[in-house]
Amino acid sequence: GHLFITHYLNVPSETTFDFVAERWSNPLWRAFDWTLLLMALWHGLMGLRVSVTDYVRAAGWRVFGHSLVWVLGLIFTVIGTITVVTFNADVAATREGPLWLADVLGYSLFVFAIGTYVGIVAFIIWAGRALRSGTRPIYAGDIGQYAFVLHRATGLGVLFFLLVHIIDIMLIGLGKEVYNKSVEFYANAFLLPMEILLVGAVLYHALNGIRIMLIDFWRMGTRRERSLFWAALLGAALLTIPSAIIILVNEL
Repeated sequence: GHLFITHYLNVPSETTFDFVAERWSNPLWRAFDWTLLLMALWHGLMGLRVSVTDYVRAAGWRVFGHSLVWVLGLIFTVIGTITVVTFNADVAATREGPLWLADVLGYSLFVFAIGTYVGIVAFIIWAGRALRSGTRPIYAGDIGQYAFVLHRATGLGVLFFLLVHIIDIMLIGLGKEVYNKSVEFYANAFLLPMEILLVGAVLYHALNGIRIMLIDFWRMGTRRERSLFWAALLGAALLTIPSAIIILVNEL
């Protein structure tokens, strides 16, 4: 629902101070956003915890990693809850928060975007070399491994954006100008592919989650595992296209 509102009915750069103030004038929307905060944040953090368990071998560092996940969860839950519950549009509109916070947040998205673009190019080069050499870049688990890798990559990517999003929403309480400046970054042409990738990542992660549930609970799930993967991938791509068109038409 949130994705549909911010990336189909509207574009991210339109979610300005006035947009949020009007929305949060309704307590039901505040309740919706707070519930979304808890569900999305802790779902992502539990996924991060599993990633720490998988990749951090040393016991001490693993405990540190798990502890960091819990600390992040508590901090961002408090920040998000205070923002949603205490926001007062009339008071916030009179404040003049530090504009440099919006710059720090915006340019952090540029850093993340550069890393993402470089990673995509590196993957294409790696896959191309493997195909030219006559070997398919497929793990022992075949298609299931690709589904897993994409699920984890999209999950971690969406979690990073969510943490940034919680911080930028927090700026709304510091003043109208500082919040609107942070939102303006979403209209930057360099970041538009990231916005489209975000939509695709959320959709694939959700559809592949349904695929996993079907494999777990449907008698034919394991037999249909391959076709379900392609259905999730194709479904995510097709559902992303309308949002991509809306974003590009409105932002360029």
